[in-house]
Amino acid sequence: MGRQIPTGFQNFTSSVVLPCLSILLLPCTATAVLVCIIYNKLFVGNQESRISSTSGTSKGCVIISGGRMSKGLTLARAFKRAGWKVIGVDEEGWGEYCPMRFSSAIDRFYILPAAAKSYERYSKKLLSIAQLHSATLFIPVSGAGSSVEDSKAADEMFIATNGKCRTFIQDPETMEDLHDKDKFMALVDKLGLKIPSGKMVESVEEAITFLKEDEQFLEPKYVFKCMGLDENRGDMTLFPLKGDNKELIKTRMFLEKLNLKITKDCPYVFQEFIPGQEWCTHASVIKGQITSFVTCPSNDMLMTYENATTEAIGRRAEQWTKTLLDRLQKDPTPSGKQRNLTGHFSFDFIVSTKNNEMYPIECNARVHTAVIMLPLSKIAECYEEQPANSRIILRPNPDTAPRSWIYNDLIMRYLPLIVSSPENLAKIHPSLPACLVNPKTKHNIKPSEAPYTWRKDPTLVSDDWLPFVVLWHVFWPYLLISRWWQGKKWTRLNVSTGRIFEA
Repeated sequence: MGRQIPTGFQNFTSSVVLPCLSILLLPCTATAVLVCIIYNKLFVGNQESRISSTSGTSKGCVIISGGRMSKGLTLARAFKRAGWKVIGVDEEGWGEYCPMRFSSAIDRFYILPAAAKSYERYSKKLLSIAQLHSATLFIPVSGAGSSVEDSKAADEMFIATNGKCRTFIQDPETMEDLHDKDKFMALVDKLGLKIPSGKMVESVEEAITFLKEDEQFLEPKYVFKCMGLDENRGDMTLFPLKGDNKELIKTRMFLEKLNLKITKDCPYVFQEFIPGQEWCTHASVIKGQITSFVTCPSNDMLMTYENATTEAIGRRAEQWTKTLLDRLQKDPTPSGKQRNLTGHFSFDFIVSTKNNEMYPIECNARVHTAVIMLPLSKIAECYEEQPANSRIILRPNPDTAPRSWIYNDLIMRYLPLIVSSPENLAKIHPSLPACLVNPKTKHNIKPSEAPYTWRKDPTLVSDDWLPFVVLWHVFWPYLLISRWWQGKKWTRLNVSTGRIFEA
């Protein structure tokens, strides 16, 4: 369990040399922008509303956070096209050079104090921005570590503005139930839906006790995940460790040597390993009613989005989400209050190859990156309150092209075609050998990793192309070089969410 830490040379190559090489790719970027503009003028025309055509109109003022994330930029563009005034925000250390800040969809942009360091300063600054601009809607595009804080801040904002600023996020108690894996599984089980077996543990001793309680406790059957933001979340090592004895000495020693120790403040969860394809969903919900829905095949580090919403699995996932929402409406919060079922309900599922059952493995109670699959011109409507009987669920168009990020593909998809040796790839960076795809089996992988499939970069649009340039030639070079200068190393990058998995 755990990923190999890059050497000093590998870290220098990937964090300094690679960003400097981005300068050489500027002509390619300029060409891509020019082709995008020409293509849209010749073949798209006025089929999509444009940012420039909505200037001077305003349906209201919306605050959208998550400026470094593709999903935040997508929502900003969608609301601007629909005639809203758009205020963008992101946390210090991330927002200074984020793509959203340079978008023509943004009317004003602000840097917030980090919520993890000082929630009070974070929420106070957010409220002052809402009051300054008389905001009428707040959509938090939360990261995995700030969903609970955003829920609390939104609750305070709604009260402080006397309800004038609607907030698109669940109440804090419901957010806790959905965000916390252990509470989420207990909630789903309570509502009568199937879940994988498992347990949250707060010490090595508790972990060993749980494993021994199984009648076949020497059979490796559980994946082990940190409840926090550790970079090993994609590790599929099974526990107890294979070949261990009845005292689980081998497993105990392994758990005791974890970099992030198992404690009450840093709990881990055992989750039954379900063999099968993983799927992810995005759903926006108003008062328990789904307003938009997307389903995509998934994996532990999803960087390619393919539409499966109207396929059988997509319809099945949507029905599961509806069932959960219907049952949640009748289930009060732990304090006995009625739940606020307005927000994003995005789930990860695995469809078992053993029994074809669909098991939820996680709830992301926030905007999912899969929102990039929806048509930009219609997304804003999903956040407007309408009579339930007149609501039409927005789904991706059937012919929606897969989404991926062009220069991420260049490194992670195409470099392994040139340097096909795992040993040589590992010399460049330890994360690269995992990108190798066996040509004989790649057609079975979902989403497809076929290198020559047409995909669209969601950052590049003809009337708002500057964020595309900033993402590849300013934002990522700045993050990588600054962290190298601080002596930090990384094991993986997620371009879609602007996240760095530090070693």
